[in-house]
Amino acid sequence: MKKKLLLIVSMLAVTFALAGCGTAKKTVEFEYTNEELAQIVQDKSDEYMYYVSIDEFYAYATQPETPVGLAESEKEAIQVFSKLEDECGEFISYTGEYEAEVIDDSVVISIFAKCADEEAEIKATFVGNLEEYNFQKYYLLENGYDEATAKEMLKSNKIYPYKISEFEISANQTLSAKMKAAGINTIIGMGIVFIVLIFISFIISLLKYVPMLLDKETREARKAEKAKKTAEENGEDKTSAEETKSEPVQTGAIVDIVNTETGVSVMDDSQLVAVITAAIAASEGQTAVIYPSNDKLVARKVRRIKR
Repeated sequence: MKKKLLLIVSMLAVTFALAGCGTAKKTVEFEYTNEELAQIVQDKSDEYMYYVSIDEFYAYATQPETPVGLAESEKEAIQVFSKLEDECGEFISYTGEYEAEVIDDSVVISIFAKCADEEAEIKATFVGNLEEYNFQKYYLLENGYDEATAKEMLKSNKIYPYKISEFEISANQTLSAKMKAAGINTIIGMGIVFIVLIFISFIISLLKYVPMLLDKETREARKAEKAKKTAEENGEDKTSAEETKSEPVQTGAIVDIVNTETGVSVMDDSQLVAVITAAIAASEGQTAVIYPSNDKLVARKVRRIKR
């Protein structure tokens, strides 16, 4: 029992330890306040937008080689702010709102600005600058300044224990703008789907003609059948006329008269006797008599054998 209890406690301890490791965040090494960082981002934004508005300075700052007295990060920031008007329109004013987020060992501050076309989000990433800051503070302390005065002098000269490593500018769409864009995308997507379905239905409706195009023999047979049918229709009257003509009868032949509708002979008994007599005569080698009988009568010669 004690072993089971110890095992459960150990498992819980490991679980909480892992959970703590997963949610733990690195803290920054420098001291700061969100309001102070947001104000620095706003001041730097004004400075870079002013540089962009001056053509001579912008051409100097964006030359292939980094200009003297200008850091690489500042050169990149000027290039970023040069695209603000293209993405969001002409700058109007700041909204006064900001957001702060700690990511690893840096602090990301986002401020928002009203522009002619849509709202812009200006995002700046702050990283540590303790080496330069501590060196400058040490220099002032060695020259007789106390620590409070040294910090004020460094702040007035815009030297902080942190610095901006990069700027990002993007359009901050409102909820209505996002819904509008989503609605347009949905309509376009559904329209494309319906167009494709209609096209597929049209292709499927044409598949019934594929065998006719590929099977040459079937086409020829249908043509022959059609020609035959046409010929039969054209020659129907001629055939009927030929059927009404009487066929030539040999001399001495006796022809049975049959009703074409009922198929029953209309000859009387005397005629029937004559027909039978003619058949017997024909069987004995006498004059042949052609008799087309519907009753299929067959005359055979009967011989008696005496014993």
